[in-house]
Amino acid sequence: MGSKKTTMTDVAELAKVSATTVSHVINKTRFVEKETEERVLSVIKKLNYKPNVFARSLKGKGTSTVGIIIGDIRESYFANVVQTIESKLDEEDFNLILCDSEDDEEKEIRYIDILIQKGIDGLIFAPVNADKSYEMLKSHTTQVVQIDRMSYKHNSDYVGIDNVKSAEEATDHLLEHGYKKIGFIGQNEKIYTMKKRTEGYRNALLRKGVFNQKLIKIVESQHHNRLMKNAIKKWFNECGTVDAILCGVDNICYETIIALEEGGIRIGADVGIISYDDMKWFRCLKTPITAIRQPTEKIGVAAVELLIDRIRHHTKNEYKKIILNSELIIRESCGEHK
Repeated sequence: MGSKKTTMTDVAELAKVSATTVSHVINKTRFVEKETEERVLSVIKKLNYKPNVFARSLKGKGTSTVGIIIGDIRESYFANVVQTIESKLDEEDFNLILCDSEDDEEKEIRYIDILIQKGIDGLIFAPVNADKSYEMLKSHTTQVVQIDRMSYKHNSDYVGIDNVKSAEEATDHLLEHGYKKIGFIGQNEKIYTMKKRTEGYRNALLRKGVFNQKLIKIVESQHHNRLMKNAIKKWFNECGTVDAILCGVDNICYETIIALEEGGIRIGADVGIISYDDMKWFRCLKTPITAIRQPTEKIGVAAVELLIDRIRHHTKNEYKKIILNSELIIRESCGEHK
């Protein structure tokens, strides 16, 4: 038989206090004398007592736990945002459960169900585009803040950048440097950010009368490394006339660079490149890459502040849409450096 699970009563008996006092020490719901608090904490550590957070949530006390569902941890954007969110939540005495949907709708739905069962107090969410996900969230009281991607089907706070504007500015930058046959490589057209970035790219080219639908390439987000690289290489060879490329996300840029190098195409000299998300290694290449830098730290902090405010104060005010500025970091990959 397994050993008996330690209870709050066990802690109280050994610390020679009431179970209520133990509860106050754990939940910080009432002042407890320092000496008593230290004794209780010492016993908790000695007995390796783990409070039942789900039971706390049933009593309306919350679990002090926030879930986050991101699209793909391999993308630098999500890695950086998660790092900020974890740090900020720790400052607020909240725990974090991280889930990576890998832009898979079924996985996203499964994670929402798991997080709700865990009794999370709130969710920071970068949705794929699953209607079922939003229906599941609507049937629960879990507070939600969307980041990066937005769903108009679910009312919640949102933090991100203006994807249309940033893509227009990047495409205009290429046009100003004499590029006319500019391609766009994105992934999963259902994703909000990809739709908006494609829209901005298209708007800039339509204004100049040089838009060509064939120069848009959508690769499968699950196709990493060799499969993605080969798809990009095939597209580039079939188009034959592309003189610049806007990459919708950094992992696409990586595979694009490999594909071009294997084909003997020189970045900056033969083809201009701009990518979303400023990877550290972009500046270390023989031809450094121009990038659209997102304010990941500000996005993470704003998302946590919005969510904690709604969790702690049960605010019912209008949902906020916070749009932060991105920055075009200019390097040699499209013919200019400053």
